[in-house]
Amino acid sequence: MKKFIVFALTAFLILPIHTTINAKNTSGDLTKQQVLTMTLQAREHFWNTMTGHNPKAKHSTCVTKTFEYQNLPYVYMCSEFSTKAKLTNYLTPVFTKDAITNGLKKYNIISYKGKMAVPVGDGDNLLDWKKATFKLISKKGNARTYEFTVPAKDGSPSAKRKITFVKENKKWKINQLDAAI
Repeated sequence: MKKFIVFALTAFLILPIHTTINAKNTSGDLTKQQVLTMTLQAREHFWNTMTGHNPKAKHSTCVTKTFEYQNLPYVYMCSEFSTKAKLTNYLTPVFTKDAITNGLKKYNIISYKGKMAVPVGDGDNLLDWKKATFKLISKKGNARTYEFTVPAKDGSPSAKRKITFVKENKKWKINQLDAAI
């Protein structure tokens, strides 16, 4: 009987500790690995959007026709981004709703004759995000802001960038479409 009581008390004491540890792991705090992974995903998603194509998409077709709209040269996006719903669906796992809405406006991404189009651009920059270092500089409610120091690939001085993560629908997302450029 003593063994049963000791076992019951031990289980009673360990169970709350185990529950607390699990609650902490699922509390939504960002780990350094999550911050880095999401930042690299944000960079990839941004540049794929700006080129109008996701190289990882299967069975993608692209219309290379360019046109001019409001004095800007545009090109139609590939089939994986051909509608606003498809493009939004691609961006939603990484970016907040506000980031997507504001980013599409900022970069003049439009629906033209029923298809999504992006202004013709010049592509990438020379920052090496895979070698970036970062630190938490602000933690307020459901928002975390990190300051990144990103080395340049060409030996130029490193660039400083601030990226804010916001919890939206119980998931951390980045609140600016071009945060990681």
